[in-house]
Amino acid sequence: MNRCLLFLTLLLITTAAHSAACLIESNDDQVPIRLCQQNINIPPQLFQDSFCQPQIAERSFDIQFVDACPEGAYGICTGARSEGVAYRQSIHYYSEPGDAPVLKAYCEQFSNGQWQLPEIHSDKDQ
Repeated sequence: MNRCLLFLTLLLITTAAHSAACLIESNDDQVPIRLCQQNINIPPQLFQDSFCQPQIAERSFDIQFVDACPEGAYGICTGARSEGVAYRQSIHYYSEPGDAPVLKAYCEQFSNGQWQLPEIHSDKDQ
């Protein structure tokens, strides 16, 4: 019984650590950028301190840590991997749907991810 309880507790802690996400939104006067990175297997501190800190010259961003990425993305790169590391995340894109073909190609060819179109929920589904 104690082992089962310990296992469930560890599972919940592990799941919580991997369920973090960061919503990244530009806050400057340039072309708007809005995306969300959903952590899959990146150590939580590394995810917050490195992966969720965009480094784009002459751009500034607001970063909000959330439990899960919000709905409304036009495309999601699931299982995206940065070059040279085995860590994975899912990247949800919200800014410009016209960018989807380029982002899909980058997702599949360079990030080793899978491009997905989000499920669209309607009142009929409920």
